[in-house]
Amino acid sequence: MQVVVRVGNLGVGVVVTALVVRTLGGTGYGQWSTVLVVLGLIAYFANFGMEELALREAARAPEHEFEWLGAVMLLRLLVMGPIILVSLAAILILHESREMLIAGLILVIAEPFGGISALGLMFQLRVDNRVPMLVLTLRSVLWGVAVLIIHVQHGGMIALAVAMVATNGVGSIVQALFALKLVGRWPRPSRGRLRELVRLGLPVGIAGALIVSYARIDQVIVFAVSGSHDAGLYGAVYNILDQSHFVPISILTTLSPVLAAAWPHDRARLLRTARLTGELLAVGSFGALAFSLVAAGPIVRLIFGAEFSAAAPALPVLGGAFVLICFGYLNGNLVVVLGMQRRMLDISLLALVANLAGNAILVPLFGFMGAASMTVVTEVVVLALTWRLIERKLELGRPRLGRIGRTGIAAALLTAALFAVKLAGGPLGALVAVAVVGYPALLFGLRAVEPGDLRVLLKRGAAA
Repeated sequence: MQVVVRVGNLGVGVVVTALVVRTLGGTGYGQWSTVLVVLGLIAYFANFGMEELALREAARAPEHEFEWLGAVMLLRLLVMGPIILVSLAAILILHESREMLIAGLILVIAEPFGGISALGLMFQLRVDNRVPMLVLTLRSVLWGVAVLIIHVQHGGMIALAVAMVATNGVGSIVQALFALKLVGRWPRPSRGRLRELVRLGLPVGIAGALIVSYARIDQVIVFAVSGSHDAGLYGAVYNILDQSHFVPISILTTLSPVLAAAWPHDRARLLRTARLTGELLAVGSFGALAFSLVAAGPIVRLIFGAEFSAAAPALPVLGGAFVLICFGYLNGNLVVVLGMQRRMLDISLLALVANLAGNAILVPLFGFMGAASMTVVTEVVVLALTWRLIERKLELGRPRLGRIGRTGIAAALLTAALFAVKLAGGPLGALVAVAVVGYPALLFGLRAVEPGDLRVLLKRGAAA
């Protein structure tokens, strides 16, 4: 259900992004995307990775669920003031225009609404995706309607900021009301588990801050080094990568509690669930990479217009990063489940240093293409080091490729077929048709996915 709903929201998001780009233009979108990135980096500290840890502990001991949720909410309340002040300072330092300044200040108003988002953990702990997907769709639709109106009325960045704050606020309120209906009462801010949450979660939080930093700091570097226009080009294609995170998020939202509940009492179940997760991630990410390798140019021109054609070469590079990011979600989750979050801190710090050094060298030489390349290099470093940790902890042997390997072959064959269609002069519609029909056929033909998998899925869906 998550995948289906998120795919629909992805379609809406692509259209909305195209409208935002056309509304603001290259320079304006560069400023807008930089504001969102900077505020997103700062807003991470309102959560600081504690939700993931609270989810793990509540999944292991459901009777203490409200204590952990209350501790998360109290922590958010304690840090909200400093987060808002730092956000205001960042906007004042970075703004290049009056519109950028006012839009940034309006977006800071939305910071307090992040506190009740912790209530979403209640649905995740119950593996109940209905309300989160309803809220996601509500936000997408409201945001899409608002952007369409602003585009037609020739509005600008300030109007977009007001619309974003309003739609996020409505979504948060709806989620809170459904959470109350689900459990009969709201968890209250609580000190009961706060000290333990901070003690256990601080390494996760610092590592997460470093991860968020090396994942998004490139946008800020491109903005500072190459200017608003190049930042707009890079921000546009990077937005596609951001939207694509629905694949690992959908899978891990459902399977994270299962992984957490399995360890340390049922190692075999943990390994089965982790392998299933890896197989699902491979199906989604390998196919996306194959399509982006061939269709990057037509995709960028269709979504953003000819003005953004120069950004197309970055899309296949970010497609490669997407494959690594998907498996990074799984590795990061396993590192926390296995209790090795302190080691993740070292890995994340190393990744941030490598990313900053690489961007400092490559962005002045190659612009946003240098930033895209460093995204891939950084994800390779993180994936390799986290896999080494997991391998040692679980005493794994050489991994069997199995379905993941067969999925890779299917993606390679799809890439060859798409290249053939492109060389024959086929338009984007033909490439889409070949991918939609050919990729599932290859997956079934190579037994990367089997009919039994679909029967189980449909049976569970009918039961739900």
